[in-house]
Amino acid sequence: MNKRAVITGIGVVSPLGIGHQDFWNNLVSGSSSIAPIECLDLSKYECKNGAEVKGLNPEEFLGRKGLRYLNKGTKFLGSSAKLAVDDARLEIDEELSNHTGILIGTSLGNFSQTTDYFHDIIMEGPSELSPMQSYDVALNSSVNYVSVFFKMKSFARTISSGFTSGTDAIGNAVKLVQNGKAKVIIAGGVEQISLDLYMIFYLRKMLAGTNDTGNEISMPFDKRRNGFIMSEGSYVFVVEEYDHALNRGARIYGEISGYGSLFSGSRKSDTENRIKKAGNTMKLCIDDAGISPDDIDLINANGNSGKMSDLIESKAIKGLFGKRGEEIPVHAVKSTLGESYGASGAAQTVSALLSINNGLVPPTINYEEKDPECNLNIVDAKLEKDINTVLINSFDLSGNNSCLVVKKA
Repeated sequence: MNKRAVITGIGVVSPLGIGHQDFWNNLVSGSSSIAPIECLDLSKYECKNGAEVKGLNPEEFLGRKGLRYLNKGTKFLGSSAKLAVDDARLEIDEELSNHTGILIGTSLGNFSQTTDYFHDIIMEGPSELSPMQSYDVALNSSVNYVSVFFKMKSFARTISSGFTSGTDAIGNAVKLVQNGKAKVIIAGGVEQISLDLYMIFYLRKMLAGTNDTGNEISMPFDKRRNGFIMSEGSYVFVVEEYDHALNRGARIYGEISGYGSLFSGSRKSDTENRIKKAGNTMKLCIDDAGISPDDIDLINANGNSGKMSDLIESKAIKGLFGKRGEEIPVHAVKSTLGESYGASGAAQTVSALLSINNGLVPPTINYEEKDPECNLNIVDAKLEKDINTVLINSFDLSGNNSCLVVKKA
């Protein structure tokens, strides 16, 4: 019989606040974290809005030692991991360290720092560079730093599967705990805004403001939607084996009971296949949780304000849930937070867990003009509701589909 995987700690470093309580308060109030990007010079480009992390003092969580050698994303991840471990009141002692691992999702990690480093090697020559410039430039360097910081000896893994990276990291962590491979896993996602990523999305005309209307806001499932807003942050959980959590008297936020992942491809001409695979992924996840679609109380949607991606998700939901697909409450956290790609699924998981614990569904802001092709029950104002089970959807532009089921423990 599989063991149960529960969440005992939540750590958040986000544009909506530092710590899960600030994040939740701002989410419920309908505050938007989207504003002109300050960390990049975008004066030459049309799209200027994003959701940046502000007010983080990493020294408060990580101390001063070696901090100047860390990149932004590593500071995000280290700080959120410390918040999660402290929130769980978890002491990773010598014995537990052998049974504790870390599994983090990121689409491109420290890609911008990697390219900058190789640029410096080519322009200046390797002999002119300090060895410490290479300390934090690899895809897995952030995860390695955190594993050393907390003295975790079981394993340290990075998952990079595009926009579903954080969801896949949590899902894989759950399976490892369920199969008895670890007692405790630090799992989640991290991303940072960089010029490299901006140009990738900008040149492919994926960002809000590059497609006809010029509106630089995030409005998932709204008829006016025209692209997503870039975001950044880190969302980390202490995923723990249920009996281990009980034995130490830990607070349990909820249980991750289901995980499903399928690949559909991303050809624009194959929309029907993408809808089918998205629906099949949701069904696979729900089956893995040992429940039926009728047991889902809330859908925490992938909805990122993309014209086609929101339509595909809507049709997949209605295909799986039937008539109930137009009735079940749907929340899109990216309306306030933007699209943090590999970290988005983890951000949605924070929202889902806190909805369960607070009996509240935050509003999907900017939802003003209903799209008859989507036709979902979008929660556009704060909703008080007893929530037991949430389906979390995470879909990548290249065809990865991953879902989680979160429920009361």
